[in-house]
Amino acid sequence: MYSKNDFWLIESNSVGLIRFYKDKKHSDKSINYMFIEEGIIMGIYGENPPLMKTRKKILIEEARLLLQKLLNQG
Repeated sequence: MYSKNDFWLIESNSVGLIRFYKDKKHSDKSINYMFIEEGIIMGIYGENPPLMKTRKKILIEEARLLLQKLLNQG
């Protein structure tokens, strides 16, 4: 289901998470874009797959800026 090239961030509250990934199934038109999904961890220790609630498609440069901002915020 998830690729080894996905990038995940878990929020400091250990409940929310964000997944950054490229869509490999679509044409080359998507090459400059990344998808960002936000969701929550399911189960006490994350033994179940996460529940992803939102998804958006943004430019790779915007995704990099967002990732850096989130890492700086902790």
